[in-house]
Amino acid sequence: MSEGTAARLPLTGGRAPSLARIELHTHLEGSVTPARLRALAERHGRPDLPGACLDATGRSFSFTGFHGFLELYKRVTSVMRTPRDFHELALDLADQLQADGVTYAEISVSYGVLLARGLDPVPVQAALGEASHEALATRGVALRWLPDAVRHFGLEAAWLAWECAARAGRAQGVVGFGLGGDETSGPASGFAALFAAVRQAGLGVSLHAGEVTAMGEAARDSVRQAVDTCGAMRLGHGLAAAADPSLLRDLAARGIFVELCPRSNVATGAVPSLAVHPLPAFLAAGVPCCLNTDDRTLFGLDLRGEYAQARAVLGLTEAQEAGMREAALCAAFDPAAAAAALSAVRGT
Repeated sequence: MSEGTAARLPLTGGRAPSLARIELHTHLEGSVTPARLRALAERHGRPDLPGACLDATGRSFSFTGFHGFLELYKRVTSVMRTPRDFHELALDLADQLQADGVTYAEISVSYGVLLARGLDPVPVQAALGEASHEALATRGVALRWLPDAVRHFGLEAAWLAWECAARAGRAQGVVGFGLGGDETSGPASGFAALFAAVRQAGLGVSLHAGEVTAMGEAARDSVRQAVDTCGAMRLGHGLAAAADPSLLRDLAARGIFVELCPRSNVATGAVPSLAVHPLPAFLAAGVPCCLNTDDRTLFGLDLRGEYAQARAVLGLTEAQEAGMREAALCAAFDPAAAAAALSAVRGT
């Protein structure tokens, strides 16, 4: 998508509800609804904010190009300030997931952004843990949490984020720790010791890597560092690996799971169109993967639509969809909770 193109994509209501059950790459902050944004803006004295974030209808988010998306993200997160705010965001997301046929989701929360704004992630995580219990009891949706650090905020800030996540732990629904942010700001290898600590604590490791394909070989090296140096079990996006058959073979042989976000990649301009998304290359190489929404409300996406569009545009088959669902179940950082959520839907 070009810099001059509005990036909102339409929701696509494909069927196949039995296949769209697990989501492993979605950001809590990117799931804020227009209604919630207005409520938070009013609560925190920013009544002008929705007008800077929403389109003329007031029902959709609006931005232009990747840099426009980053600015939108900064604006919407500026009114996410209290545990109450995050509790409400989590339940809103649970509503969206329930409507989307998703019964288990691992949701990224940017501890790096919270700390940069002077907010303590620990009470926020406690509120998210409470929301998880409520979502399961009232909506039948299991929520688990992936705090993450921001790469371009540096190593010291990343350690602070991890220390907060470790304090919250599995008791508050934390099942892993990740690294997001500007992939061009520095190599993942600088965070190797941090992710060794994450693995030592028995939590999952998922890093954004290989999303900025314009980096060329550096993007492919980012994928290698995430896996070889940081011990990533899962990769967020991983697009750059598709340009290197040997790297794809290595990911497949080692069972490294890739969290693909096709229409998010179109919205940000990481790929020019869905038709050229490398999903088929990952499947052909045997790399375990599934589809995800990334920032579902900011981009205007749902998971059923991701699978429907992959079928329509990329030729995804029913057997491949089923395989992706099973791969996602195996890759979940709380597989018992994921399996239980699926069993509850099946009535088994």
